[in-house]
Order: sequence, then structure tokens, then C-alpha cells
Amino acid sequence: MSVAVTGESGRAPLTERGRRTRDGLLTAARGVFEARGFSATRMGDIAEAAGVSHGTVYTWFDTKEDLLAGVVDGIVAELYDALRVRDDADPVQRIAMANRSYLDAYRANARLLEIVEQVATTDPRFRAVLADLRSTHVARVAATVRRMQRDGVASADLDPELAAAALCSMVEGFARNWFGRGETYDEVAATDTLTRLWARALQLPEPTATPTEGP
Repeated sequence: MSVAVTGESGRAPLTERGRRTRDGLLTAARGVFEARGFSATRMGDIAEAAGVSHGTVYTWFDTKEDLLAGVVDGIVAELYDALRVRDDADPVQRIAMANRSYLDAYRANARLLEIVEQVATTDPRFRAVLADLRSTHVARVAATVRRMQRDGVASADLDPELAAAALCSMVEGFARNWFGRGETYDEVAATDTLTRLWARALQLPEPTATPTEGP
């Protein structure tokens, strides 16, 4: 799945050589953004990191905002995929797998997401992609809650959308605070704790163990 942040995240390559050059610029840009931050990064820094001329960067991207948008386009599919889990597990196992998958994806992209959050305060393009990620997360969880309510597993008196928004905010906030501060933690214990909190909120059976496999 490929979801573009914006229609202005650079020009599409027409040749294989152009694709390699553009991909190299995006890889270099991510490294520079993560190391220097957005404000301190210059287009020349990215050209140097990519081993190309200054003009080559502008062949593909007009601004460093467009470069950041191109980098973000590359991780959006990964983040969306992290919201998917198998349907054949029991409800608590599905929650555990979803939480573990989300934390793994967030950890891998924590620094870049921190930069996107900062840029989003002034650029509506990045506010939109963050809002879309959150709304998609909430919508998928809300659908799961409704299904569990229909199956008589989850508490019937909860509003699915409100419950989903609260639970997603808990996991996202946990990931942002832990990874954003560079903290280390026991991943199994963290996933187990988050899953227990979800299970108790929805009045599901307590999990006995956290699955170690992915979705």
C-alpha cells in the first residue's frame, strides 16, 4: 500500500537511473533529518550525504519540505501495515499482536515521526498525514470493538469510537514518550501491560501471555 503525504513530494522518475537517484536522495535525506533535525538541515547537506551535486537535489525536489514529504511517503505504508493483525487469533491475542506490531513500527520510525510532529505545527501537509494515521488507527480499533460487542465478548455499554480513540491514544502516547526520550524498556512487559489495560477497559478475559510472533 502506498499513500502519498502530498501531491507535491517531488517529481516521479521516468527511468531506472532516475529512480535510483531519487531513492538515494530520500535515503540520504532521512539520515540527515534524523541526525540534524529539520530546521538545521540544508539541501546542500542532503546533496553531500547522497554524493550528488547540489543541483541534482533540485532536479527532484523543490524544497526540503518536499524531501521530507517524500521520506514520509516511504514509511506510511509500513505504519498502516502495523495496524493489521490476523483474524484467526482470540480477541486478547489480536490486541497483543496489534500492540506489539505498533510499538515495533513506531520504534523503527520514532525519530522521523518526532520531526514530522514538529514540522506539522506549521505545515498542514504533515498535519494531514498524522491525522489520517490516527483516524485510520481509531477506525480499525472501533470496528474491532463493535465486532467483539456483537460477539458478546466486549462490554456492550461502551461507545466503540470513544473507546477506540482513548485506547489508541494510550498506546500512541506510550510509544511517543518512551521512544521520543530514547528510553529502553522490556518490550514483552510493555506489550503485556498495554494489552491488560485494553482487556480490562473492554472487560475481556485477562491475557495469560503475550504472543511473540507478529501479525
